[in-house]
Amino acid sequence: MKLWVLALTTASMSDLALLVHPLVQLIVGTMRLSQNVKYFPFHIKCFELLTVVNSKTGQFIPAAQYILQYFDSVHVNYFNAKPKALQDKMIPETIVSLKIAKKHVDTQEIKDRIVKEALESLTIYLAANSAILAFPEMMVPISVMLAKFKKETHNQQFRKSI
Repeated sequence: MKLWVLALTTASMSDLALLVHPLVQLIVGTMRLSQNVKYFPFHIKCFELLTVVNSKTGQFIPAAQYILQYFDSVHVNYFNAKPKALQDKMIPETIVSLKIAKKHVDTQEIKDRIVKEALESLTIYLAANSAILAFPEMMVPISVMLAKFKKETHNQQFRKSI
């Protein structure tokens, strides 16, 4: 998918403009396959690819919902649950991994990383769309979802970062 994104965003738009929609459908379809927390690194990579397509081609892609799913009320219980101790003191980087191992999913380090990287990716996405006329209307549901997560979570560090 990354190779396809790089080919579409670096080529002249008249040549490959018709392939943007199938690419977006492919990326969105792969993100919808599983919304489990353990696939967070893969979802972040797909979301960043959608952001690159959005910023380079100028076509708006409503992708914020796919990164905001981690702040939904379904996952609030995951963030509020008591974290397990880190066993091996080594968590693989999300840059190279596609999936979080079972032994790392419930650790505080992974929860911190999920919130931090999701907010960073959302910020990049919003920066790419900041020149759009509908930016204020786009921000309303995002801010409502983040405010709801901030209200429901018990972790002060998550509240502060939101």
